[in-house]
Amino acid sequence: MKLINKLSFIFILFANLCFSQEHKFMSYPQFDEADLKKTHSLIEKNAPAEILYNSVSYNIAPSEWYMVTKKFFSKIKIYDKKNAEEWLNIEIPISDNERLAEFQLTLYNYQNGKVEKTIINKKDQLKENLVKGIKIYKLAIPNILDGSVIEYNYKLENNNIFNLTYYLQYNIPVVYEEYNFEYPVLMSYAFNNTGTNILKPKYSVNKNQDHVGGGFEVFRFGYENIASIPKELFVKDNERYRARVKPELTKYSTKYFSYDSAESWSKVADRLNNSDEFGAFLKNNVKDILPENIKTFYDPLERANKIFDFVKYNYKWNKKDGIITSQKLRQLTKTKSGSAADINLLLVMLLRYAGLEANPLLISTVDNGILNIFSPNPGNLNMVLASVKINNQFYFYDATSFASKVNILPRRDWNDFGILIEGAKGIDLSFSNTNTSKKDLIIKANLDIENSEIIGTFTQNENGLYAIESYDEFDENNDKYNQSFKTEFNTNMKEVQSRLDDNGNFKSEMKFSTSNFIDVVGNKIILNPLLFLNSGNEVFDQKDERKNQIDFISAFTREKKVEIEIPEGYKVTDLPKPKKIRTDDKEITYLYKVEFTNNKLSVISKVEVASQNYPKEYYTFFKQIWRIITESENQVISLIKI
Repeated sequence: MKLINKLSFIFILFANLCFSQEHKFMSYPQFDEADLKKTHSLIEKNAPAEILYNSVSYNIAPSEWYMVTKKFFSKIKIYDKKNAEEWLNIEIPISDNERLAEFQLTLYNYQNGKVEKTIINKKDQLKENLVKGIKIYKLAIPNILDGSVIEYNYKLENNNIFNLTYYLQYNIPVVYEEYNFEYPVLMSYAFNNTGTNILKPKYSVNKNQDHVGGGFEVFRFGYENIASIPKELFVKDNERYRARVKPELTKYSTKYFSYDSAESWSKVADRLNNSDEFGAFLKNNVKDILPENIKTFYDPLERANKIFDFVKYNYKWNKKDGIITSQKLRQLTKTKSGSAADINLLLVMLLRYAGLEANPLLISTVDNGILNIFSPNPGNLNMVLASVKINNQFYFYDATSFASKVNILPRRDWNDFGILIEGAKGIDLSFSNTNTSKKDLIIKANLDIENSEIIGTFTQNENGLYAIESYDEFDENNDKYNQSFKTEFNTNMKEVQSRLDDNGNFKSEMKFSTSNFIDVVGNKIILNPLLFLNSGNEVFDQKDERKNQIDFISAFTREKKVEIEIPEGYKVTDLPKPKKIRTDDKEITYLYKVEFTNNKLSVISKVEVASQNYPKEYYTFFKQIWRIITESENQVISLIKI
């Protein structure tokens, strides 16, 4: 009996010990003076800042329209404010129909042996900004010092039960982080945790729990000592490489509506075709919209292009994404403005009316994350394109982009995969940018020896992806775009004229004058013949090992041409050395040459990259070749007075 009692006592003691050591979630840490005195991160010694504690919780309340409450708490330590610029501001993005219910920030500083505490808890102290159609509350935190500790929390309320994704990695390390999710048992979610670095939680809980209103499914994940994610250049989107927690809704029901996840993309297509905002919209009568002369073009591709131009010129995108329409056709044709779904589904209808085999192509844009084609979830799609099939060849259009053309789409669209909706069939397909974008930079200049100045004209001519991106910047703010040349090239530019040509090229022309690129020493003139074009190349100077593939989105050719009229009575002493290189697989080609004839100095620097992306192992080749480009373009010449 004594032995049994002893064993029982040991068991109870062990059970109590285990229970007492159970990890506690959502137990926000109290202020600790030791955090202020901490001098560096123990995860990454040179990190300019680190997250000491992050906690996010999503709670879905059962009601006719499920209410989602998001609570967020964060504690951040600043070690080097000069290199932690991103973390000196608080940003809270607010989606449509979302409300900021609570907000508080506390700043701790340690000065003169005492702790100084500053509290900001008024919502009206946050500045409201609109960025790409998303409302963002922003606060520039005052009086941040090296060593400061920032604590802040907020609460958001909305009805969006689809987007509950949370990113686990940042450009600074994280000491502790947790994700909490509670939802009624009448709903179901599956976790689709993506990213190249899948993080396994150190602590996890999954249980059923009774709350007011019924049973709840509870998930909690806790992570420790998460390294920062490197921010590399030439990646399609850094977000796709960050580890995240992504619950995807598979089932729910309300008094008015029920939802079950689709077993296939064809089920998704069937549901869309039965909806008022997709299938019914595509059945609208459009016979009075399209001019008669457009639909009679004999060549089907030319006919498709003309219809695309008609929509592009007459309807303006309101910067809203989405795969279902936001308004009736009558309203769209009246306002001439709409979402991506409104405009591109109208394009599909007009193409069909003109006798073409046209269908919607649903995609996830680059900033929305790569599409998992093995998980048929319409919540992961956020954009509609128009597809036309002619002689078994697909042609893609995006009428939200004014500078785009057939198969020449904006950067956001090139995200590897899409779902083609052909009636009741949903077909996954891969598509990539096989076009080559070209940028020509042309200078024609004269030397003003008396004033030690170079004067002339500069032309930038772009096509493909280059043209789309430059036009979008220009369209957003004409003056700001035209003035950007002065800053980019550190040269006095004037009379800047920019325009989109009928062929889709975007051209900027201007006059310039500068004394920055010429040295006159006695009877000698020293200058770099590329003038202000010897800068502005892509940078391949990453010191750490490359982690991700190299993405340019488009193959490209960039050519710099300079013609300088040399004054009478001067001669060139030594011309820069020419250079011509090509990789064995002909993927990268570079040419540099300088000629002097009839008092004209002519320079060409031309680089060609044959593909839109490369494996990460190719980074070394780019690094070597760009070093050669830099060395070639930095060569100078001397002009001697005869």
